Amino acid sequence: MPPRPAVAEDAMRQQAAALLQHVYRWLEATAPVEPRVLKVVPVLVTAVHLYEAQEYPACLNQVQVATGALQQARSTLPALPPL
Repeated sequence: MPPRPAVAEDAMRQQAAALLQHVYRWLEATAPVEPRVLKVVPVLVTAVHLYEAQEYPACLNQVQVATGALQQARSTLPALPPL
């Protein structure tokens, strides 16, 4: 049986919230040491706006874009902590 739409939407909402919080905390800890990671902030601001608009799939996509950029930064700046 496929999940009911409300259940699936709530799961996406929870996932989006958790990922936004995780990336925010990572940036909060990492940016003082390596400010270049802040280049993803505009993408995350868009993700937050999408979250507030209850556009959870689009929000998750934006967070994925941000984390991809941060993973790429980690490959060139190996001193960065795991994401």
